[in-house]
Amino acid sequence: MKNKHVNSFSSDVKKEIINSISKKQEIIAFINGLVFCSAEVDKNHNYVTYIKNDYLLDKLMRKLQKVHLDYIKENTWKSKIIILSNNEIINELQSSDYLSFFFAGVFFGAGSISTKESTSYHLEISSHNKENLLIIQDKLNQYNFNFNFIVRANKYVIYTKNKDKLIDFLAGINAKNSWYELQNIIIKRDFENVTNRINNIDLSNINKIAKSTIKHIENINYIFEHNLEHLFDDNQLVAFRIKAEDKWLSLTELSYILETKHNIFISKSGLNHWFRKLEQVVAQHKKNI
Repeated sequence: MKNKHVNSFSSDVKKEIINSISKKQEIIAFINGLVFCSAEVDKNHNYVTYIKNDYLLDKLMRKLQKVHLDYIKENTWKSKIIILSNNEIINELQSSDYLSFFFAGVFFGAGSISTKESTSYHLEISSHNKENLLIIQDKLNQYNFNFNFIVRANKYVIYTKNKDKLIDFLAGINAKNSWYELQNIIIKRDFENVTNRINNIDLSNINKIAKSTIKHIENINYIFEHNLEHLFDDNQLVAFRIKAEDKWLSLTELSYILETKHNIFISKSGLNHWFRKLEQVVAQHKKNI
C-alpha cells in the first residue's frame, strides 16, 4: 500500500525545491546535499536514504535517472533508495555557484519547518552524521543564520527559531513560492499583533496605516518575485528594500534613513509617489498575466 502524502509545509517546500531543479549540475549538487546529510553508507559503500512521501520519492528517482545515477529502490514502511557506489558522487560541500542547490538537497533529506499556521517558528536539520552536520552548521552560520546545535533522541540537530532567518533560508534554497507565502502570513500576523497591542491611538488610523503597510510589502515582494526590478531606478529599489526589512517605518523615518545612510534625498511626498508607481506597476503586471 502506498503512503499517503503528508500535508505539511515541510513537504510543500520539498516539492517546490525538487521541482525547481532541472540542469545537470543543479541536480548533482542537490543529490550531494541529500547524501551529505541524510544518507547512510552500507557495507558495499553505497549511499542509503529513506523517503516516506511517494510524490517526493518519484521526483527523486526521476532526477537520478535524468543525470544517469544508478540506484536501487527497496519497498519498506518508507521506501529505501540505494545510490550505488559506482556513481561519481562528490559527497562534499559544493562551490558557491551551486550551494543553493546543495542546501536544498540537505533540507530535502533532513529538514523540517514549522507549519505556516504556527506562531512558533522553527526550522531544523537533523542527521546521524555529527561531523557532516557540524560542517553544514558552520557553513550556514558563515551567512549569519546562527543555527544552534543539540542532540535529540540519538540524532544530531541544528535549528533556528528566528523567523527572519527561517525566511532567509527559504529564499536561499530557491523555495520562492514558499518564501512569498510565509512572508505574507507573517506580515498579516504582525499587523494583527500591532492592532491588538496599541490601544491608545485611534484604531481607524492604525488600520489605515497597517493596511497601507501590508499593501506596500506585498507589492515589494511581488516585484522581486516576478523580476520587475528593471522598471525602477536604483534609488527606488534601495527604498523598497529598506521598507521590506523594517516594514513599520513611517515615510518620514524612511526619508531620513535614505538621506543619512544612503545619500538619497527624497521627501515624504516623493516617497508617496514612488509607492503609487509601485502599486501601478504591480497592478498592470497582474492585469497582463
